[in-house]
Amino acid sequence: MILIIYFIITVLIYYLLVQVPIKIAESRGISGGELNTIKTLSWCGIFIGITWIIAIILSLVWQPANWVEKKTPNEKIIPQSNLDVLERLSILKEKGIISEQEFKKEKDKILLNM
Repeated sequence: MILIIYFIITVLIYYLLVQVPIKIAESRGISGGELNTIKTLSWCGIFIGITWIIAIILSLVWQPANWVEKKTPNEKIIPQSNLDVLERLSILKEKGIISEQEFKKEKDKILLNM
């Protein structure tokens, strides 16, 4: 009976240890092939301990792709129509931020691209 309890506790501890690099990777936003690699290395770590350590290191080192592409609400790129750009240019000209020549130059660029 004690042997069965010991076995169950050991399996539970191994399972929790295997989950550590996986949960770190998931919480950092790592997904796809990178996450599968970490999972595989972590589960192989049950038999070969060094792979578990490699899985921990990779889960801490790999930069998830969605961090690079993720934009905060203030950084959203809103496509502008040519009319919007012309309107903003005219406002800048009225405020004296750009000169009449700069306004005409930019306006001509926009009108040529239409």
